[in-house]
Amino acid sequence: MKKILTIIALVLVLSTSVIAGTLAMYTTTIDNVAEGSVVAKEFTLVKGGTDTFTKDVKIAPSETTSWQFSVKNYDGSVVSETAMGLNFSVDVAAENGKSVIAPLVVTVKNSNGDVVGTVNSSGKIVFNDQFALSPTGQEKTYTVSVNWPGDSSSDINYAGANFGTDVKVSVTGTQM
Repeated sequence: MKKILTIIALVLVLSTSVIAGTLAMYTTTIDNVAEGSVVAKEFTLVKGGTDTFTKDVKIAPSETTSWQFSVKNYDGSVVSETAMGLNFSVDVAAENGKSVIAPLVVTVKNSNGDVVGTVNSSGKIVFNDQFALSPTGQEKTYTVSVNWPGDSSSDINYAGANFGTDVKVSVTGTQM
Protein backbone atom coordinates (compact mmCIF):
# COMPACT_ATOMS: atom_id res chain seq x y z
CA MET A 1 0.00 0.00 0.00
CA LYS A 2 2.86 2.27 0.73
CA LYS A 3 4.07 1.76 -2.76
CA ILE A 4 0.68 2.67 -4.22
CA LEU A 5 0.48 5.77 -2.07
CA THR A 6 3.97 6.81 -3.18
CA ILE A 7 3.08 6.25 -6.83
CA ILE A 8 -0.19 8.19 -6.43
CA ALA A 9 1.70 10.99 -4.67
CA LEU A 10 4.34 10.98 -7.40
CA VAL A 11 1.68 11.05 -10.15
CA LEU A 12 -0.14 13.83 -8.30
CA VAL A 13 3.09 15.88 -7.96
CA LEU A 14 4.00 15.35 -11.64
CA SER A 15 0.50 16.17 -12.89
CA THR A 16 0.33 19.25 -10.66
CA SER A 17 3.71 20.42 -11.99
CA VAL A 18 2.70 19.85 -15.61
CA ILE A 19 -0.66 21.57 -15.14
CA ALA A 20 0.93 24.47 -13.26
CA GLY A 21 3.60 24.93 -15.94
CA THR A 22 1.26 24.81 -18.92
CA LEU A 23 -1.47 26.92 -17.36
CA ALA A 24 0.83 29.57 -15.94
CA MET A 25 0.41 33.09 -17.34
CA TYR A 26 3.55 34.94 -18.27
CA THR A 27 3.48 38.79 -18.58
CA THR A 28 6.12 40.97 -20.15
CA THR A 29 5.91 44.77 -20.58
CA ILE A 30 8.00 46.74 -23.05
CA ASP A 31 7.82 50.46 -22.28
CA ASN A 32 8.11 53.08 -25.06
CA VAL A 33 8.53 50.71 -27.99
CA ALA A 34 8.21 53.79 -30.25
CA GLU A 35 7.63 57.45 -29.54
CA GLY A 36 7.14 60.47 -31.79
CA SER A 37 5.81 63.99 -31.94
CA VAL A 38 5.04 66.64 -34.54
CA VAL A 39 5.99 70.30 -34.57
CA ALA A 40 4.55 72.92 -36.92
CA LYS A 41 6.83 74.01 -39.73
CA GLU A 42 7.72 77.66 -40.05
CA PHE A 43 5.59 79.54 -42.58
CA THR A 44 7.02 83.01 -43.10
CA LEU A 45 5.97 85.61 -45.66
CA VAL A 46 6.92 89.23 -45.02
CA LYS A 47 7.41 92.32 -47.07
CA GLY A 48 10.99 92.60 -48.14
CA GLY A 49 13.59 95.29 -47.72
CA THR A 50 12.56 96.87 -51.01
CA ASP A 51 9.66 99.30 -50.94
CA THR A 52 10.08 102.50 -52.91
CA PHE A 53 6.37 103.38 -53.09
CA THR A 54 5.55 106.97 -52.14
CA LYS A 55 2.26 108.84 -51.97
CA ASP A 56 1.20 111.87 -54.00
CA VAL A 57 3.84 111.52 -56.72
CA LYS A 58 3.01 114.03 -59.44
CA ILE A 59 2.91 112.82 -63.03
CA ALA A 60 2.29 114.57 -66.34
CA PRO A 61 1.77 113.42 -69.92
CA SER A 62 4.77 111.58 -71.42
CA GLU A 63 6.17 110.71 -67.98
CA THR A 64 6.70 107.39 -66.22
CA THR A 65 7.03 106.72 -62.50
CA SER A 66 8.39 103.38 -61.31
CA TRP A 67 8.32 101.80 -57.86
CA GLN A 68 9.72 98.55 -56.52
CA PHE A 69 8.52 96.22 -53.81
CA SER A 70 9.62 92.81 -52.64
CA VAL A 71 8.42 89.90 -50.55
CA LYS A 72 10.53 87.31 -48.80
CA ASN A 73 10.05 83.95 -47.14
CA TYR A 74 12.36 84.57 -44.22
CA ASP A 75 12.50 86.84 -41.20
CA GLY A 76 15.98 87.06 -39.74
CA SER A 77 17.18 83.50 -39.26
CA VAL A 78 13.67 81.97 -39.52
CA VAL A 79 13.13 80.57 -43.02
CA SER A 80 9.82 79.21 -44.31
CA GLU A 81 10.04 75.41 -44.28
CA THR A 82 7.43 74.85 -46.97
CA ALA A 83 7.23 75.64 -50.66
CA MET A 84 4.89 78.57 -51.13
CA GLY A 85 2.54 79.77 -53.84
CA LEU A 86 2.27 83.58 -54.06
CA ASN A 87 -0.89 85.33 -55.23
CA PHE A 88 -0.45 89.03 -55.99
CA SER A 89 -3.12 91.66 -56.50
CA VAL A 90 -2.29 95.17 -57.69
CA ASP A 91 -5.39 97.34 -57.36
CA VAL A 92 -5.46 100.49 -59.51
CA ALA A 93 -8.36 102.80 -58.66
CA ALA A 94 -9.33 106.44 -58.24
CA GLU A 95 -7.93 108.10 -55.15
CA ASN A 96 -10.53 108.99 -52.50
CA GLY A 97 -12.54 112.04 -53.58
CA LYS A 98 -10.92 112.19 -57.02
CA SER A 99 -11.45 110.83 -60.51
CA VAL A 100 -9.02 108.35 -62.05
CA ILE A 101 -6.41 109.62 -64.53
CA ALA A 102 -7.81 107.66 -67.48
CA PRO A 103 -4.79 107.70 -69.84
CA LEU A 104 -2.50 105.96 -67.32
CA VAL A 105 -1.03 102.54 -68.10
CA VAL A 106 0.12 100.54 -65.06
CA THR A 107 2.51 97.65 -65.68
CA VAL A 108 4.05 95.12 -63.27
CA LYS A 109 7.33 93.33 -64.04
CA ASN A 110 9.07 90.56 -62.15
CA SER A 111 12.79 90.59 -61.28
CA ASN A 112 13.62 89.11 -64.70
CA GLY A 113 11.98 92.08 -66.40
CA ASP A 114 9.06 90.00 -67.68
CA VAL A 115 5.69 91.78 -67.74
CA VAL A 116 3.30 89.90 -65.44
CA GLY A 117 0.33 92.24 -65.88
CA THR A 118 -0.92 95.53 -67.31
CA VAL A 119 -4.04 97.61 -66.78
CA ASN A 120 -5.24 100.80 -68.49
CA SER A 121 -6.85 103.53 -66.40
CA SER A 122 -8.11 101.38 -63.50
CA GLY A 123 -8.64 97.76 -62.61
CA LYS A 124 -6.79 94.91 -60.99
CA ILE A 125 -3.62 93.11 -62.00
CA VAL A 126 -3.56 89.58 -60.61
CA PHE A 127 -0.57 87.28 -61.03
CA ASN A 128 1.09 84.31 -59.34
CA ASP A 129 4.63 83.34 -58.41
CA GLN A 130 6.19 80.92 -55.97
CA PHE A 131 8.99 80.26 -53.53
CA ALA A 132 10.52 76.83 -54.04
CA LEU A 133 11.36 74.80 -50.95
CA SER A 134 14.87 75.84 -49.93
CA PRO A 135 16.91 75.83 -46.71
CA THR A 136 17.98 79.42 -47.44
CA GLY A 137 15.71 82.46 -47.50
CA GLN A 138 14.48 83.88 -50.80
CA GLU A 139 13.31 87.33 -51.88
CA LYS A 140 11.32 88.30 -54.97
CA THR A 141 11.39 91.89 -56.28
CA TYR A 142 8.79 93.44 -58.59
CA THR A 143 8.57 96.79 -60.38
CA VAL A 144 5.33 98.73 -60.83
CA SER A 145 5.49 101.34 -63.59
CA VAL A 146 2.87 104.06 -64.01
CA ASN A 147 3.06 105.60 -67.49
CA TRP A 148 1.08 108.51 -68.93
CA PRO A 149 1.70 107.96 -72.65
CA GLY A 150 0.73 111.51 -73.62
CA ASP A 151 -1.97 112.24 -76.17
CA SER A 152 -2.14 115.93 -76.82
CA SER A 153 -5.82 115.82 -77.75
CA SER A 154 -7.18 114.60 -74.39
CA ASP A 155 -4.43 115.06 -71.77
CA ILE A 156 -5.72 118.46 -70.69
CA ASN A 157 -8.98 116.80 -69.60
CA TYR A 158 -7.12 115.03 -66.72
CA ALA A 159 -5.01 117.91 -65.40
CA GLY A 160 -5.34 119.29 -61.89
CA ALA A 161 -6.13 118.33 -58.32
CA ASN A 162 -9.45 116.65 -59.17
CA PHE A 163 -7.65 113.64 -60.65
CA GLY A 164 -5.59 110.98 -58.88
CA THR A 165 -4.93 107.27 -59.20
CA ASP A 166 -4.19 105.02 -56.22
CA VAL A 167 -2.03 101.88 -56.55
CA LYS A 168 -2.17 99.22 -53.79
CA VAL A 169 -0.34 95.89 -53.73
CA SER A 170 -1.35 92.89 -51.65
CA VAL A 171 0.00 89.35 -51.57
CA THR A 172 -1.19 86.05 -50.13
CA GLY A 173 1.10 83.08 -49.55
CA THR A 174 -0.23 79.53 -49.65
CA GLN A 175 1.58 76.32 -48.75
CA MET A 176 2.17 74.19 -51.82
